[in-house]
Amino acid sequence: MKDKKKRSLGQRIRDTFYPDMIVPSPDAIDYRQLARMGYRIVLLDIDNTLAPHGTREGDPFARKVVDLVREAGLIPVLASNAKEDRARSFADSLGVAFITDARKPDARAICLDLEGRDCRPAEAVMVGDQLLTDVLSARRGKIPVILTDRRSRSELVTIKAKRVLERILIRLGGKDKFDALRKVTIDQLKEGMSSDCL
Repeated sequence: MKDKKKRSLGQRIRDTFYPDMIVPSPDAIDYRQLARMGYRIVLLDIDNTLAPHGTREGDPFARKVVDLVREAGLIPVLASNAKEDRARSFADSLGVAFITDARKPDARAICLDLEGRDCRPAEAVMVGDQLLTDVLSARRGKIPVILTDRRSRSELVTIKAKRVLERILIRLGGKDKFDALRKVTIDQLKEGMSSDCL
């Protein structure tokens, strides 16, 4: 009975906090394949995904990722918890749209933005570096999600505390299962995704 409960807890953690796949960097994603599979929008996190935390403008790396998304025929949209003025500054520097006050891990603002773009959640994909914000908000919105390794080791104390919680969740959910997500291929991303947000 105890083993059954442990498996059940592990599965709940995997369903809620584990991404669909893990990549070393957002520029390692095959965006052209995503487009061929019917995806339309890429929701990009800013801090430690596209840029070091606190950045107000996109650097060459962020521009490269956005260009890869656009060249694939997809629409890049920033989905960040950054304050509006910083998110706007960063978005304007790259010429992309952004979701005002995304409030991840809440998914409502993201879902409303997708709805306004006439895009079903299953036609968007979230790209971010945190389980407790990016992955959880994507799961709540029934949006496929790709976790990327963080761009910088330098983080705020609050983010470092979240990293401790992430490690606990990974241990409880099964580190072997988490690590196996690095072997998932892009064409497996769509399996089992719902078309309804929230």
